[in-house]
Amino acid sequence: MNETIKIKNGFDLFEKIVSYLPLLVIFLALTGNTICFITFRFCKQFNRMPIMVYLSFIAILDTSSLFVWNLNHFLTPNFNILIEKINVFSCKFFSFLQYFSLQASANILSLMCIDRYITISSTPGSIYSKLPFGTIKSSAIWCCTVIFIIFILNFHLLIFNSLKDTNDFKNLTFSLLINGTVRIPVVYKDDYKECYWYTTEWRIIPLWDRLNLVIYNFFPFITMLLFDSLLVVKTLRQSKSMRHLKNQQEIKNFVRKRKLTISILSITFLFIIMTMPSSIVFGFYHGNIIKLKYGSRILNIFDFVSFLFHSSLFFDCFVTNAKFRRFFMKRIVKFLSRNH
Repeated sequence: MNETIKIKNGFDLFEKIVSYLPLLVIFLALTGNTICFITFRFCKQFNRMPIMVYLSFIAILDTSSLFVWNLNHFLTPNFNILIEKINVFSCKFFSFLQYFSLQASANILSLMCIDRYITISSTPGSIYSKLPFGTIKSSAIWCCTVIFIIFILNFHLLIFNSLKDTNDFKNLTFSLLINGTVRIPVVYKDDYKECYWYTTEWRIIPLWDRLNLVIYNFFPFITMLLFDSLLVVKTLRQSKSMRHLKNQQEIKNFVRKRKLTISILSITFLFIIMTMPSSIVFGFYHGNIIKLKYGSRILNIFDFVSFLFHSSLFFDCFVTNAKFRRFFMKRIVKFLSRNH
């Protein structure tokens, strides 16, 4: 049985509207990421490109990442449900799924930057041409390797993670602070449970949130920053050398490679600016921010922006990749012409 301290109707309406944003993010991801996956894997124009192997894995992992914490922002205010607290299985599996999908997606994205730099730097006889990058097979192997490593790193959640009954109301997290009035779910002590407990005395949060910051953000951030910088320098140098090219086919190949590089740079740049703030806030400042007057709003905004990135692959590719845009527009025109 739950009771809630009443608050102003205007604020209730605002929170109600905001609570539906996670469903919008899920809809965008299911639609856009599915289109990207089908296009990258089953269309001849794209399925022979190694980079599209990375993006195919990212499309799947990004979509998977939206069905735990992101969905909680809809379920909690509307139905008073947290997915991890439904039962022991949900505590183990969905907490694992959340961390695994985010970390795997970010590290595959950073690996894609490495692959791209080595590919455009590779010339016959150079050291880059001897490295295991730049092919469909190598891309798939690297993606599977990252997934295996991230699986091992998070496997402990499937084994040790569990729910714990708590009889201390001090452990309850304030959900909203409005004009000095606290709005919290009032529950019977025996009914309240917390996930992420490994023993009755030790809870893995916030420790794993901070490790998640390293695996999901810090390491990919350093990798992307380094190889994105190298990509920019390499592209600028090639742009200067293109002036001396006379073969039209070579010019076309260079332009095509440059456009794909720009697309990759835009995706990784968005990852950095949209996900890093959320991970830092939840890893180190969650306890301080939640106590602020509008702390829950601030945290929800950070989370929304972070998860919005994981639903933006289609829009990134559509805006920055001319080949993908032309392909998609042709399919729309063809579909509309059939219906008329």
